[in-house]
Amino acid sequence: MNTPTISAIICTRNRGERVVAAVESILANDHQAFELIIVDQSTNTVTATALRRFRNNDRLRYIASETKGLGIARNIGLQLAQAPLVAFTDDDCRVAANWLRVIEAEFQREPQAAVLFCNVVPGPHDASAGFIPAYQRQQRTIVKTFLGKCRARGIGAGMAVRRDLVLAIGGFDEALGAGGRFPSAEDADIALRAIAHGWYVVETPATYVIHDGFRTWAEARELAARDWEGLGAAYIKPLKAGHCRATIVLMYELLVPALLEPLAPLLRLKRPRGLGRLVAFVRGCLRGLAHPVDRERLVYRGKTIAPTTVERSL
Repeated sequence: MNTPTISAIICTRNRGERVVAAVESILANDHQAFELIIVDQSTNTVTATALRRFRNNDRLRYIASETKGLGIARNIGLQLAQAPLVAFTDDDCRVAANWLRVIEAEFQREPQAAVLFCNVVPGPHDASAGFIPAYQRQQRTIVKTFLGKCRARGIGAGMAVRRDLVLAIGGFDEALGAGGRFPSAEDADIALRAIAHGWYVVETPATYVIHDGFRTWAEARELAARDWEGLGAAYIKPLKAGHCRATIVLMYELLVPALLEPLAPLLRLKRPRGLGRLVAFVRGCLRGLAHPVDRERLVYRGKTIAPTTVERSL
């Protein structure tokens, strides 16, 4: 295998066979020099068994970890990656054939960028029964300021970073993300922290991932509560650390998506919908205020990666 110039990472937990489609799509990429790292936090061996079909592919590295939390898993992959660029997708996604090649080209085009988001397209589903989280931009955007971050809402299913720059600011906040103290928003957080440290965020429509993570409408409220609590915890940190200009992101989220958008149906004499966002966002802010923050790196203080992480042959 050629020395990789970009590393792809899938963090997974108890997905079993469902992770196979994501792995197959990355291994089918047209990039000529990449590695794929699977960080498996599963509580059983079903995922490892499902991945054995790839054991002869020298681009794939399998990492078994007894840790829990998406922020931790992302950092494990980030620390073990051999390449200067690291692309992340979720275990319920499929990536475009040009995904890695476009990501590398975008970083080469914008040397000040530390974080990149691509489009996340919903897979086929019954819209009457539920939804799939997605994010799509029509034009390439470079986000340089906190004001710009207000409208930049890329998601971790299609995300990439410059490894050394992100490690230098403390990596992903291990308190954030599914399974963490705050159950979401490690992706939004790394973008905000990159801007706080003087780096840029790129959002590009030049490539995409297909998200197959279907949620029923009954699950929507729980997902929204989780996401908005995570955002509150992420966006209160810069304020705690003295980054007063970052207050604009906090206030925008509080006033526009969390308050005004749910109240908009009142103008049509309809019942407000989505005010739970506001409750969850404020709860995240208050919980975040109660936890100490590393003022330099803008991460919550606490436990780091446990030593129970090993690279194994499939």
